[in-house]
Amino acid sequence: MQKRGILLILSALCLSEVCLAAGVTVAPSSIAAGSPEWVASAGDKSPTDAMVDIGTMRQIGDALEVDIRWPHMPASYGLELAEKDRVVCLKDHAISFAVEDGFVSADGEHHIKQTYDPARRREEAERQDSQMPKIGAGFSSYGPDPRSMACWAAARKCAGEPFTWPPPPNMTPLENTAEALKMNSDYNKPFVPTCTLD
Repeated sequence: MQKRGILLILSALCLSEVCLAAGVTVAPSSIAAGSPEWVASAGDKSPTDAMVDIGTMRQIGDALEVDIRWPHMPASYGLELAEKDRVVCLKDHAISFAVEDGFVSADGEHHIKQTYDPARRREEAERQDSQMPKIGAGFSSYGPDPRSMACWAAARKCAGEPFTWPPPPNMTPLENTAEALKMNSDYNKPFVPTCTLD
C-alpha cells in the first residue's frame, strides 16, 4: 500500500509540473498565466517529442516567448536540452528563433548556456523563411510541432476556449487549386492569436 501511495503522489507531481501528455485539456485562464503548464508536443517520448511551457509563455512585441525542453533526446546528446524561443504567428505558419540555449541538469535545475540577440536572430529567421520553398502545392501550414503549439495555445486564450493538443489534422489536398488554398487558409486561422497576451 505504501508503494501505491508514493506512486500516486509522484503521478500528481508529474501532472502538475512537466508531464502533461498530448491529449490534455488546459483552461484558457492557465495559458500565459505565469505558472508552468508543460505539454508534450507528440506524447510518444521520441526525440522529436518536445515539452512546451504554455503557462509561462509571454508576449514580447508581436512574438510569443516560450520555453521548450527536449527530454527524450538520445543519451549521446548529453543533458536534457532546453531553449527559450520567440515565435511569430503568421497567417499560415510560424517563424521561430532561439534567444537562449541551455540544458536541464540531473537535479532539475535549468542552466543557460548561451543567449542571443533577439533582433539579429529574428532577422536571420525571417531571411531563411523567405528562402524556404513552400510545401506541397506551394503553401505553408501550421501543424503538430512545438512552435505551432505556442500559437495554438495563444489563440485558444484569445478565443476564451480550452486548449487541447494535438490540433485537428490538416486535410487540405496537395493541389494548387482555389479550393485547396481556401481549405488551407481556413485550417490555419485558428492558430493565429487575435489578441495580445497580458
